[in-house]
Amino acid sequence: MAHYTLSALLSAAGEGKISAAAIAAEVADTERTEEAVRADMARALSVMREAAEAGLRNAERSPSGLSGGDSVRMQQAIQNGLLTGCPLIADMMAIALAVAEQNAKMGRIVACPTAGSCGIVPAVLFALQKANGYTDEALVDALFTAGAVGVVIAKNASIAGASGGCQAECGSAAAMAAAAAVELAGGRPLQAGHAVAFSLKSLMGLVCDPVGGLVEVPCIKRNAFCAVSAYVSASMALAGIESLIPADEVIRAMDEVGKLMPSALKETAKGGIAATPTAHMLAKAIMK
Repeated sequence: MAHYTLSALLSAAGEGKISAAAIAAEVADTERTEEAVRADMARALSVMREAAEAGLRNAERSPSGLSGGDSVRMQQAIQNGLLTGCPLIADMMAIALAVAEQNAKMGRIVACPTAGSCGIVPAVLFALQKANGYTDEALVDALFTAGAVGVVIAKNASIAGASGGCQAECGSAAAMAAAAAVELAGGRPLQAGHAVAFSLKSLMGLVCDPVGGLVEVPCIKRNAFCAVSAYVSASMALAGIESLIPADEVIRAMDEVGKLMPSALKETAKGGIAATPTAHMLAKAIMK
């Protein structure tokens, strides 16, 4: 994709949609038809849905024993009326947990942008679809918007926890989901840019500290939190609230923060939550 800065992407979208600019760029780059390109994204959406549905049915523990069943508990709490807050947010949390748990159980997921952050984008999209009746075609468009934002972040910073911490994984996924949510709601490309900035600023500095080196604790529950953060970012942008710092500058700042992080906080399981006494005990149990 030729739009390697968010400002260039927003300029290409103009008063239209980011997804349209992203699709046009993909068609030009791959020399394929729009129909073929959209068909690929529709398949990705289908895999996301399958992962969410399977996760919400599957209460089994992961092979490590560290995770599993929380998405089912969340859904049961929703169905039993135990959660009196916003149903939309509750659904986002349940779906995010479900997809991330499927990843831990070696199920098929879409890395969006990574396996460790795979629950965030589908959680936002499917919860909004359930609440507002968006078509699958609209969700496919939203995925192109999310993907375009992910490309920009990958080109100018990082989407890997090993190089940028979890801000690069869950933070990037939240930014992607926020932009997609803005487009779904009929927001302007500029508003999507503000949503990206809000998401990344709010999660900047988030470390990658997986217990036992596995993408389960605290990663799975972090997916739920970041899905909600994405929705908050999109909501503020749609309300007309603007980020004083342009999104491209926020992305560069995130890159600098990632470079400043010690290696202990970048997926090595040597710092943060992974370095707690309980985490060490769990890691030893996994090795046995």
